[in-house]
Amino acid sequence: MISTAVKLKHLILLGGGHAHIGVLRMLGMQPEPDLKVTLVSPSRETPYSGLLPGVVGGHFPEQDLYIDLARLCQFAGAELIVAAATAVQPDQNEIGLADRPSLAYDYLSIDVGIEPALSDLEGFDEGLVPVKPITGFMARFHRVYAGYQGGGAFAIVGGGAAGLELAFALNHRLGQKAEENGLSKPIVYLCQADQDLVPEAPIRLRAKIRKALTAQGIQFQPGFRAVRQGAGQLVAASGALLKVDQVFWATGAAPQTFLRDSALACGKSGFIAVKPTLQSVSHPNVFAVGDAADMVDQSRPKAGVFAVRQGPVLFKNLIKAHRGQPLIRFKPQQRYLSLISLGEQTALGYKGPFWGWGRSLWDLKRRIDYRFLNAFKNLPVMNPPGDTKLSLDPSTQCRGCGAKVASNILSEVLSQLDPDGDRVLDDSAVLEPPAGELMIQSVDAFRPIIDDPFLLAKMAVVHAVSDIYAMGGRVGPVMVNLTLPYASENITRSLLQQVMAGVLRQTQAEGGQLVGGHTAEGLELNISVSVTGWAPKDQIRTSRGAQRQDHLVLTKALGTGTLFAAEMRGLAQPAWISNAVTVMLQSNRAAVPLVTGPAVHAVTDVTGFGLAGHLQSMMGPGQGVELALASLPVLDGALTSLSELGVYSTAHDKNLRAATQLVPKHFEDQKLAARQSLLFDPQTSGGLLISVAPEAAHDLVVNLQALGFEQAAVIGRMTDQVGINVTGA
Repeated sequence: MISTAVKLKHLILLGGGHAHIGVLRMLGMQPEPDLKVTLVSPSRETPYSGLLPGVVGGHFPEQDLYIDLARLCQFAGAELIVAAATAVQPDQNEIGLADRPSLAYDYLSIDVGIEPALSDLEGFDEGLVPVKPITGFMARFHRVYAGYQGGGAFAIVGGGAAGLELAFALNHRLGQKAEENGLSKPIVYLCQADQDLVPEAPIRLRAKIRKALTAQGIQFQPGFRAVRQGAGQLVAASGALLKVDQVFWATGAAPQTFLRDSALACGKSGFIAVKPTLQSVSHPNVFAVGDAADMVDQSRPKAGVFAVRQGPVLFKNLIKAHRGQPLIRFKPQQRYLSLISLGEQTALGYKGPFWGWGRSLWDLKRRIDYRFLNAFKNLPVMNPPGDTKLSLDPSTQCRGCGAKVASNILSEVLSQLDPDGDRVLDDSAVLEPPAGELMIQSVDAFRPIIDDPFLLAKMAVVHAVSDIYAMGGRVGPVMVNLTLPYASENITRSLLQQVMAGVLRQTQAEGGQLVGGHTAEGLELNISVSVTGWAPKDQIRTSRGAQRQDHLVLTKALGTGTLFAAEMRGLAQPAWISNAVTVMLQSNRAAVPLVTGPAVHAVTDVTGFGLAGHLQSMMGPGQGVELALASLPVLDGALTSLSELGVYSTAHDKNLRAATQLVPKHFEDQKLAARQSLLFDPQTSGGLLISVAPEAAHDLVVNLQALGFEQAAVIGRMTDQVGINVTGA
């Protein structure tokens, strides 16, 4: 549902840490309609560190470890930008992002976690595996586990709770694999610079932990301050040396690299210094929580429990700051319950002088972890917010040409993005076709399929220019028509900058020139791209012209319609959407030299009408198609979305009704039935459908794959049997 609230201020949540996911959940239950909220994260999902030992130990499936940030943002009415932060510029109220323009904010909250502190190491190589960030650790752990052939030696550096849990979990998982395959068990070292483990734990519990390590064959190395790792060795400052195959680094914490050079005041440890209100001590419109921050008056260890408990206070203070109200203080608890899993289904727990040990504490930890996860995976159903008094009301905003974005904002943004551009903002563009060439024109637009305005703009250009490439042309002048949501001038300027940067970047990548356009304000972002192309007459290809026995080649996989319909319902896995976005951003430009060859007789691009609709447009009188369903390239998750989740795009039925020449079949095999349904799935920024002479089809596919169209495939052939006939082969 489109919000009709005018956004007056912009809050950026930088990082998907435990406190921020709590803020997003609370925003979904208590919306602030005139506050635009954007989450910036390098991934579409975030791991919950509390479950990591159980996943490494093999007790829980890895998918349970992650929380879907896109679904959480959708619940919160927030936007998600998947990008890596490169800088925080608090004096300019901007954050820098990798390979795109900076993003402006009115309020910023930082919850980005830590980097491993490796500055004490004189050297290390690829055999060192930091535990943070967790996503990178899990990728490395999978490689280690998959290649494990028994025996070997592994070292965990760090005797705190994280290192202790990892030592027990790794020893259990690798030992179990070795036992199941009749192999020798690994040697696991737990290295600690101090003389004792978890020094904050009761003395008797620490003694019991050491006995447990010995009982499970884990070799504790106290007083081992690691200073060098490499070439299969781990060396201590004392000169002690361990021969190891892999080192897991679970000690020390350093601020994220991009925060070190910011103007934000930092504490002695280098983390952002914050007041009890969680505000930066130097910039009151910036907040920081979790491991990224140090509370200057209430120093506490880096522990996830504090980030979780900071969430409600952070939410209240962000809203209060927006409303101009006094902020409240975060009061961290003096003692908290620590639960540490011990590899097998046993755990220890302590709080102050009280401690315990056993299976019941494992069960307690599991219940606590899953209660936390389920709060973000099983989101409550909320009613739409009621009317709220706003400073601006969309119903009173001008329409017609009065809805234009201010010219000064447009000029300012274009000048910043392309300062050397030879641009005259005239009423129209004057074009002169190249000598001896024909002009090709097309226009495309679609409602936002992703939140990220920069990537959405790039995608819109890729989608629009595909029509030019399908006809064998090259891109020339491009015009863009934008509708931006009603908002304050600062938000409008920032959004326009992101959109126009995407349009300019992709237009230049396509070899085109942005020559003009139009901007207006409305209820939601909409990007319409008009493109002009050129091609010699003998190079023009159309959707008609296919010959009998031609093979049909498709350059991209199908499934965007069902995948994004599933995401709207909170059912798609983040990895499916990330992969789909990557494919949708792939331009068909590289295929043009191939589709203009003499063996290619017809070309079209697959868009919202679905593959069946475009196959029909390709068939001439007396022609038909034999289509091999098993050969269709399919996006990850699309068949699951159709066959198991039962999710279809709203355009699916319309495309099905329009496919009058299809001869459908009943398949008992649900995967084949789903593949048949894919014929009606609308595609955004889809691939090219090429009719090519049979003797040239193999080389065409090989060349397409070499150009980056990895899933290009022959999917069928033209026949003289009228209609689209599908086979399961």
